[in-house]
Amino acid sequence: MMDEQERREGSTGRSCGAGRSDDTGHSSGITVIPALEGWGWYSRCIRGWTDRPYSIPPRTKPLLSGPDMRPLLTFVAVLLAVLPGTAQRLPPPTHIQQVATPVVAFTNATLHTDARTTLVKATLLIRDGVVAAAGTNVAIPAGAQVRDMHGLHIWPALIEPYSDLGLPASTTDERKAEVKGARQGNAALRAEARAQALMKPDAERAAKLREQGFALAITHRMDGIARGTSCALLLNDRPVDERVARTDVAAHFSFNKGSSPDAYPSSQMGAIALLRQALLDAQWNARTKVHDHDVTLAALAQQLSGRLVVEGADRNELLRWSVLLREFGVTPIAKGGGDEYARLKAIKSTAMPLLLPLRLPEAYDVEDPYDAQEVTFARLKHWELAPYNAHRVDTAGIAFAFTTHGRTDLKGLWKDLRRMVACGLDTARALEAMTTDAARLFGLGDRHGTLAPGMSADLIVTSSHPLDEHNIIHETWVAGDRYVHVDPDLAELAGTYDLNLGDAIWKLTVKGVPAKLESTVRRASEADSLAVKVKLERQGPLVTLSFSLKDDANAITRLSGTVHAGGGVWDGQGQRPGGQWFPWSAIREAGSSSKDRNDTARTAPPNSAGPVHHPLVGFGWTSAPQQLTTIFRNATVWTNTDKGILRNTDVCIHQGRVVALGQGLQVEELFPGKVRPAITEIDATGRHLTSGIVDEHSHIAISRGVNEGSMSISSQVRIGDVVNPDDINIYRNLAGGVTTVQLLHGSANPIGGQSALIKLRWGQPADSMLIRSAHGHIKFALGENVKQSNWGPGSRFPRSRMGVEQQFYDAFHRAKDYDSTWRLWNGAKPKTRNASEEPRRDLQLEALAEILRSERSISCHSYVQSEIDMLMHVADSMGFTVNTFTHILEGYKMAAKMKEHGVSASTFSDWWAYKFEVYDAIPYNAALLHAAGVNTGINSDDAEMSRRLNQEAAKAIKYGGVAPEEAWKMVTLNPARMLKLDHRIGSVEPGKDADLVLWSADPLSIAAKVERTYVDGICYFDRTSDGQQRAIIASERDRIVRAMMAAKADGAPTRKARRERQHLWHCDDIGEEGHQNEEHDDH
Repeated sequence: MMDEQERREGSTGRSCGAGRSDDTGHSSGITVIPALEGWGWYSRCIRGWTDRPYSIPPRTKPLLSGPDMRPLLTFVAVLLAVLPGTAQRLPPPTHIQQVATPVVAFTNATLHTDARTTLVKATLLIRDGVVAAAGTNVAIPAGAQVRDMHGLHIWPALIEPYSDLGLPASTTDERKAEVKGARQGNAALRAEARAQALMKPDAERAAKLREQGFALAITHRMDGIARGTSCALLLNDRPVDERVARTDVAAHFSFNKGSSPDAYPSSQMGAIALLRQALLDAQWNARTKVHDHDVTLAALAQQLSGRLVVEGADRNELLRWSVLLREFGVTPIAKGGGDEYARLKAIKSTAMPLLLPLRLPEAYDVEDPYDAQEVTFARLKHWELAPYNAHRVDTAGIAFAFTTHGRTDLKGLWKDLRRMVACGLDTARALEAMTTDAARLFGLGDRHGTLAPGMSADLIVTSSHPLDEHNIIHETWVAGDRYVHVDPDLAELAGTYDLNLGDAIWKLTVKGVPAKLESTVRRASEADSLAVKVKLERQGPLVTLSFSLKDDANAITRLSGTVHAGGGVWDGQGQRPGGQWFPWSAIREAGSSSKDRNDTARTAPPNSAGPVHHPLVGFGWTSAPQQLTTIFRNATVWTNTDKGILRNTDVCIHQGRVVALGQGLQVEELFPGKVRPAITEIDATGRHLTSGIVDEHSHIAISRGVNEGSMSISSQVRIGDVVNPDDINIYRNLAGGVTTVQLLHGSANPIGGQSALIKLRWGQPADSMLIRSAHGHIKFALGENVKQSNWGPGSRFPRSRMGVEQQFYDAFHRAKDYDSTWRLWNGAKPKTRNASEEPRRDLQLEALAEILRSERSISCHSYVQSEIDMLMHVADSMGFTVNTFTHILEGYKMAAKMKEHGVSASTFSDWWAYKFEVYDAIPYNAALLHAAGVNTGINSDDAEMSRRLNQEAAKAIKYGGVAPEEAWKMVTLNPARMLKLDHRIGSVEPGKDADLVLWSADPLSIAAKVERTYVDGICYFDRTSDGQQRAIIASERDRIVRAMMAAKADGAPTRKARRERQHLWHCDDIGEEGHQNEEHDDH
């Protein structure tokens, strides 16, 4: 085979050497003439296909020599004069500089000025990097460089809207160089960063983007929560200042603190709280204008009035962003995770444009049935539904663009996009999402995204439609700079050929694009399965092939020749095993070229997909359960009122409320008039009907951290910001009769975060679960956790119980001063206000001031008598009341004083001795507290125990002889009183919320099972439906697993199945470790 140097010599027309000798001294006797390049097999230097040259087959007459050479030389001279393309193959000398920018005219092109406008045999003029004209009747100016684009397509180049090209994360040295006093203190806030100032060219990444048709990228530094602004960067090789098409395009934000060395935030709720406070500070700083200039806050204030882009890892994070920024009157662009289909209605209601990932998850390798069991139902469904996401987003009328962010291999993006198109996405919309829509979202539509006159000359030259699986991107032009990927002048070779080897006709098959060809050959009479691989190399019009038969690997046939007729005809000389030379040729069969094939991406019918479950994790509904008018007949009703337990009683619920209970309820009396609602009647004979269980202390349904443990006072953080509506424990709690839960911050801090009170409306978005009108609550903590006895470096104050007490005093003294300042300001006359400075809103102190004003109640993690006494003393001193001591396993020692203070007790039934501070715990605690007149409840603090709180309540009968009705109130009415919700829930009586549970037996019996659970009159758990759901899940799993196996058989890449265990939060868990992005943490 020719070595690379000799190939280069042949391609540039240099002589291989007249009379060149091989190692044996034999002369080849051939002179290569430059003008004959590409004119046949005789125009190249015939050499062997090994390291040794081969001799020329014997001839009867020498090849043109002496006088016979003159006519040929004359012909060559004429040919050189009339073929300008030949001369253009030689690059100009490097010392020659082109002064004037030429006008380039593309003629005879199929011109697509945008995804919906196509002009046939059109002309496109480019001057000074800008589209000068585009149309079918364009005058070509004198001196223009004219390119005949017959058979080729021209499209607007693509735009990458979410990139970090040229912008690595901050380094330690960069942070040390910053002036600390000139910017907001937290290093996760980098709002003043400007992409154009930090740019470090990355030619390799830019080239890879160009190869896929991109000419422009919106790039920012992906580091921190407030990341600064992005710039629009042209993907050419010019100096950075020439490549920046527009500065400060958008401000970017995320929930990840990135390379920040600061401890805060250590959770997602901390990240949200930090950003909320920073944005408030920015607005306040801009209004007052009396403080030292803070570059971070100044940048944030300016950005709030501009374009914001936020990053969400999944559908729930997108909704969190919407809730947060709605407080500031801002609707951002949101970069999503590709699972928007699972919360489509809620996401549409936010009005946020989306940046959808152009990335689809790989199938799992599930051929082993045990491996298949390791893949969660959510991941199986996401693999199936992700290709439909863009189509469903588009159908819902949500504005969107595509981003390649997150892809490790850009080469597969067109394959993923074709799959999305096959799943219903319109081809024009697919291209618009990468051109015009991306430009419009970022305010670049006046210059980029189309090929209208005046637009930047950003274009791609393709062989066909970009979504055609056989399409080739030949060139990318960036602001008039040309980058060739696959020379469009090269003939396309893909197809099936009749290969004439002289003694037989073979079948040669060539696949792939010019840059990567694959080939096989077989005898015409053989089946395709007997084809052998061919080593095919190409350089310009020259080709070499070599192959051996299956039955004799050493018998190699070698072919060398030239491509003619646009790739349809090849010919040349070959050598059989043994050294015999022979002429060969190959002719492509009609219709086998990729140019002759249909655009499969546009003609393939949409695939079908299974239903979307809400939530996606299993046991979700495909159609939302409805609020019905229901009458339970002949039930044993635990009213939790002075009526006690009523037997053979009917209960009617309507529009989410209990409207009546009594024996023999008549529909006519309940709903007089001509129009009555449709009524569902349930025979509850032999069954027990109760109010829903209320869990005062739970950590289920929380995303990315239950503690903000980086500081000792974190009253600014809110569990309500990070409710996870997809947690399967919500459904499991419903199956245990729980309808209302207080989601508490952990116990890492003396003063923790604000609680979230939720109803378990399974399948609804997080915002719909929150009880918005509920009284405010907050978590405090005492004991070992807050002074870091069992975790952490122990470097944070406080480190002793004395320090914990002092922390409370310091915090509430500051809160008193803060509240007083605001009272004076709010009570001042307008003239006084105008002459003074508006106080700064401090979310941390604001929550504590609410406690002082009795607008927020404390639930305090507690165990030991002395600490319980200490906090009540602090409360009495500072003028507030502790609402609930939770756990309080030594509460029986303090019952009388607790009664006097007015605090409730929410305890465990029989937990003790699991750590030092609970050694004095006894199972009679609840009974003793109840007997002392303390409002007493039993909580779970555990995702597993919360499913069996009815049994925990029953233990109060065993340990202390509490009456059954009073024991039942410990998990229903009493915790409702603690949460200030007893006017709505906790008992069965007219006017209260229809949060009801139908039990198969006495709810305090170990044999009792929940048959139905209602929240607001909607049945969210039904034991019969649960059995049907299990069958559906099994069927869906089997169907999708088989689809994955089929995908693998078709050659799709797969990933190894791995076991996933859901992390269940506990009071002392620190950081985001164990958080579960259930559907797609890796694609």
